[in-house]
Amino acid sequence: MLTENLSISIVIPVKNEADNISGLFADIKRMCEDNFQRYEIIVVDDGSQDGTKDVCKHLHPLKYVSFDHNYGQTAALDCGFKLATCDYVAALDGDGQNVPGDIPGMLRYLVDNNLDVVCGWRKLRRDNIFRRLLMKMAYYMRQIFLHDGIHDSGCTLKVFKREVLEGLNLVGGQHRFIPAILRERGWKVGEIEVLHLPRHCGKSRYRSFSRVYNGMMDLYEIRSGHASERHSSYKVKEVVDY
Repeated sequence: MLTENLSISIVIPVKNEADNISGLFADIKRMCEDNFQRYEIIVVDDGSQDGTKDVCKHLHPLKYVSFDHNYGQTAALDCGFKLATCDYVAALDGDGQNVPGDIPGMLRYLVDNNLDVVCGWRKLRRDNIFRRLLMKMAYYMRQIFLHDGIHDSGCTLKVFKREVLEGLNLVGGQHRFIPAILRERGWKVGEIEVLHLPRHCGKSRYRSFSRVYNGMMDLYEIRSGHASERHSSYKVKEVVDY
């Protein structure tokens, strides 16, 4: 098996996912034990107020990181990436809509095609029509201004070589533009279709009209070359190994 001699860090940004994180963790742990020699699972809690931490206390092995309040998904991913120690890093949402079982195939695709990053493409989206329309608009805007060549840049499910993330500082809502940022730095970026499941519990904590405006501002900064002028401002409250 290609992945059996490799190590992987799994980064999961969460906000109020107490009802979802336990089942997702079990799926990730099973996938990692079946495919990787060494692994670590990093949950970055972006200001949850629903008992997410209490659930995480019973999950092992887990590195639990919490912020002092809500900073957003980009900050949570940036923090998790900086804590990752394995050969490869995978990121996925904490709501259970991404499928951990897609990660080994994404890594094989990365290695077979000599890539540095593989992005998930949720070709069959399990979202409402309004959400799909917004994503379609975002796709065309990225192609006009950034030419990143990626269908679904907003899909959190991605696999990276860890060295790709060194020196990467994500701010604002820049997680949506990771492929464009990395391609601009000379890294080879690919894409593969992945599954997208319906959300079983709760509702998304990272969807609002303000994201449209913020996304446009991030797009402008990246296109104009000003993105590197901003710095991360989140504050980590605790880091605990369970």
